[in-house]
Amino acid sequence: MTSLEGKTLAERYRVDALIGRGGMADVYRGADVVLDRDVAIKVLTERDDGERDRFLREARSMARLNHRNIVAVYDAGRDDGWSYIIMELVEGRTLGSVPAHELTVHTAIRHYVEVLEALSYAHENDVVHRDVKPANVMVLPSGAVKVMDFGLARRTSDMSSAGSAGEIVGTIAYLPPERFLGKTADARSDLYSVGIMLYETFTGTLPFKSDSDDLVAVIFGHVNEPPPPPRTVNRAVPAEIERVILKLIEKEPDRRYQSAQAVVDELRALLGEAQPVPPDPALQQPPSAAAAARSKAGKTDSAEQERRLTIEADAREVLARTFGKSKSTLDIGQSESLAGMLATRKRDYPEAVRAYRAALAAFKESKNDLEHAKTALKYATMELQKITEADRVGARIDRRELADAVSEIADAIPVFRGRAMLKEVEEGERLLYALQRTLIRIR
Repeated sequence: MTSLEGKTLAERYRVDALIGRGGMADVYRGADVVLDRDVAIKVLTERDDGERDRFLREARSMARLNHRNIVAVYDAGRDDGWSYIIMELVEGRTLGSVPAHELTVHTAIRHYVEVLEALSYAHENDVVHRDVKPANVMVLPSGAVKVMDFGLARRTSDMSSAGSAGEIVGTIAYLPPERFLGKTADARSDLYSVGIMLYETFTGTLPFKSDSDDLVAVIFGHVNEPPPPPRTVNRAVPAEIERVILKLIEKEPDRRYQSAQAVVDELRALLGEAQPVPPDPALQQPPSAAAAARSKAGKTDSAEQERRLTIEADAREVLARTFGKSKSTLDIGQSESLAGMLATRKRDYPEAVRAYRAALAAFKESKNDLEHAKTALKYATMELQKITEADRVGARIDRRELADAVSEIADAIPVFRGRAMLKEVEEGERLLYALQRTLIRIR
């Protein structure tokens, strides 16, 4: 992958060192040599027209926002084919990387008040973030909070019921149900995401998750499952905090708080900043202090959960609502990839192979190397699962199919390595080694 380190963009912005890497853009530490100040430089690595438009939308959305808790945007442009955004350089830790033992309940609430004040300001300016998650909240050494990466933001007046056809953006774990059901997303959708973050901070876990990275199961949970009340997961969670969290993550937007400011007011009251309240000793305890001793009462019986989450009709309904009738190759790839995951869970291997191959072909046609590589990883994982079960019962292994999976995962590993996705590189190499050994064994 081309590095811009040492280059100067637009004869003004010196690129010094890479400090962050994502699927669509890299972030560098740099300097504005005209104003003699340090800056962050976000450079788009994907060059198709759709991503350029989205990148420009991010710059426009952020440039309109001037708030102490929002990362400032100074400039945007293109130089030598590179699209870039010049931003305030913010140093600290993301909210998700702050250890639980460093947070008292009081400190955690203060952080969330600042997050919500940033969102309240953005919403008042007709901007919905759409990707609120711990990785997009920076905690500075001073303790102040900055919300960043409005890359998925769009003006409220531009919001359609489902955005562009079949579009799934953001991080699935924090997205509200309406984003999967083709309904209108608005400011209350950001509040749902904040509620999921609060749940995670105060319990040490997510309300809807899948240990096997099964996106269908996570989507199903957001749309259909009631979350375990936080106090059944961590009995140390203050009752008032639980009430706020559960109201934020109501599945129907009309049942949530209707504005970020309303949540700010409640949290400030809880802190005693708006009106006197009796002191609460729990406010001086880490928010997830009891997470290690979670009550089993908040956990659904695994067999019952598996039964519900594997109801094919429900899962396919969610997929249909999510992807609609879009015919774009990107959407087809996403839909087929999810179908492959569902089929793998049901051990319908012929359908899984068909779906993954269709997804790989679609991502290849749309020139989306990263999604192609991620799907190859799922395909290889499914193939290894299938081989393990075949060995157990003495069934025949399809050598041609196995060779196809080996080829796909071998092509995927350099993509992960180029993006410094070390966990995926390690998993890919493990799968490649295991599949190659099997290939040699069945010659």
